[in-house]
Amino acid sequence: MKAMLLAAGLGTRLRPVTHWIPKSMMPILGIPVIEHNLVQLRDQGFREVIINLHHMPFQIVHHLRDGSPWGVKILYSLEPTIMGTAGGIKKVEEHLGGESFLVINADTYRSVDLQGLVRHHRDNPATITMLLQENPSLDPDKAVWVNRSGAIVRFLDHIHSEWRDAVPADFLGVQVMEPKVFSFIPPHQPWDIHKVYLRLLNSESEIKGSLQSGYWKDIGSLAAYRQIHVDALDGRCPIRIPGTSVRQGVWMAGEARMEPGVRVEPPVFLGTGSRVREGASIGPYAVLGDRCVVERGARVAGSILWDGVRIQEDSLVEGLLVSRDFRLPLPAG
Repeated sequence: MKAMLLAAGLGTRLRPVTHWIPKSMMPILGIPVIEHNLVQLRDQGFREVIINLHHMPFQIVHHLRDGSPWGVKILYSLEPTIMGTAGGIKKVEEHLGGESFLVINADTYRSVDLQGLVRHHRDNPATITMLLQENPSLDPDKAVWVNRSGAIVRFLDHIHSEWRDAVPADFLGVQVMEPKVFSFIPPHQPWDIHKVYLRLLNSESEIKGSLQSGYWKDIGSLAAYRQIHVDALDGRCPIRIPGTSVRQGVWMAGEARMEPGVRVEPPVFLGTGSRVREGASIGPYAVLGDRCVVERGARVAGSILWDGVRIQEDSLVEGLLVSRDFRLPLPAG
């Protein structure tokens, strides 16, 4: 089965960060979220991947190339005019062929069973099967409601049939689609997938949901971006942490180094080639990307440094996202 990663979005909720980087290239522990998704696809048996592009496409192509370093084959679909969450899928109809396919939002991390979703879809035929997670605390008008038979009976504030015995759920940004879906999307124009959902909602056999547990996070805000790092360092988010755990709560990737006399308060992560000088202090919840330098007397806590950042002597960096282009406060989750 082929998979499609939706990566064309503008990331407006993350501005001004997305003036410098596409949302799907936001690094989690030094690895772009789209790469985390690509590795998950590969590890669960999906080797042919289509990625749509619009905003800063070169950054994504330059990082992922043809996919061969990860053992997958990537086809890119460039959208000079952004085509929307359904229009982008319609644009690659000929490449997806006449069989079921998987669609994933590239800017969300989730630890889920993708093949389990595919099996559920095959056992319970529908035009679209959405991956959901039950969430009783959701505002009823912001939830996807699925009944005991797996049919979606209410989508946000749009009600199809009796939903009182249904459960509210979050959509995890993953769905299996049948080729029939293309008949609901007009060609050569931007189109939103929500319009497709609403048309399919008129028939319980057309759109269904599969409930799974597991960690997930849409990094659509700086608060969520900060929280996924906290969850990863605390062990609540099952995500690959590069490098080696050198002691409890301290991870160091290739050739990272802390000089003698550094004060460390776990948890902390140091990317490849990063240096913390004697007399500096890092942690708790300090994340350093690749090739970062924290100079003598500086303190970094509750902060995320992107690749190549240098913190000057005696500086205080607390609760910040820092790149070579900007410094922004990281709100609490």
